[in-house]
Amino acid sequence: MSRPLVSVILPTFNRAELLPGAVESALAQSWRPLELLVVDDGSSDGTPALCQALKARSEQAGVAAVFLRQANAGPAAARNLALQRAGGDYFAFLDDDDRWYPDKTARELAALQSTGAEVAACLLLRPQTRDRRTKPRHAADLLEGRCAADFLGRGRDASIVSLLVTRDAARRAGPFDESLRAGEDTLWMYRLLLGATACNVPEVLGEAGDLPGSLSSGTGLDGMLRRDADHEAWLLRAREAGVNDGGWDEQTWRARVAQDYSELVKNRLYSGDLAGAREVFQRGMRLSAGNPPLPRVKRKIHKARLLSLFGRKLQHPKLRKEATRG
Repeated sequence: MSRPLVSVILPTFNRAELLPGAVESALAQSWRPLELLVVDDGSSDGTPALCQALKARSEQAGVAAVFLRQANAGPAAARNLALQRAGGDYFAFLDDDDRWYPDKTARELAALQSTGAEVAACLLLRPQTRDRRTKPRHAADLLEGRCAADFLGRGRDASIVSLLVTRDAARRAGPFDESLRAGEDTLWMYRLLLGATACNVPEVLGEAGDLPGSLSSGTGLDGMLRRDADHEAWLLRAREAGVNDGGWDEQTWRARVAQDYSELVKNRLYSGDLAGAREVFQRGMRLSAGNPPLPRVKRKIHKARLLSLFGRKLQHPKLRKEATRG
């Protein structure tokens, strides 16, 4: 009986210094057969030339490798392109700043085969955090069983980079939403879990790079607001997917909206957009039916209004800490 093929899907954009490490962690997997699909999302650095060298390295490691390039369209489009070309029985997702430990694929595949589940997840170390925490923080919070509602409500969690997914489950989840540049992975995982049973390996089997753009950079707050717009969009699309699937838990979704919109309102205030913050607050109150903690943010809006009278605005906590250290 032939062994199942695992397809590793790896989008990359302007990370020529990081991409070789991610590729090497895929090639180091103990499981064979393995295929690697790297999609260069329109990089303007040395990534195209690097991919030629990495293709030869992959072949030396006994891994079938496909290196694709597209005009910059975001990670969702890059993953979709790879999914169209992937020939595996199982799909795994890796990002260019993340790393897997050598037994990650084999351990998760064994868990899938022993349980009959269609999605496997593990813990990922987050070395960039001060206390080197994991995602999720506790093994007991990993995906398990039919857990779409728990995932939406943050009771169960995993990084997409930790997943191993059967081909059938991935196909049922459909493509990644290419209109989103952020949150597209969370929305896809939610749709995946609506129709699939999960299991987990409660151990650290990889490391998450966690390399977002710095809030202290010139475009930090602008980028944050663009991500916030995508965040609002995926919350609404998750609701649509859940309602259409049946068994929808409206209260869980409203609680998630209340939590997330609390942050979205504060981000507007940090940017100095008081009118926008009020609009987001009102929108969140309607969607969440006034669930806590969103009503408490009204005090922040009041404080921001008072500061605006003196030409000041609320400062993001991270920026305030950096200013204090400086």
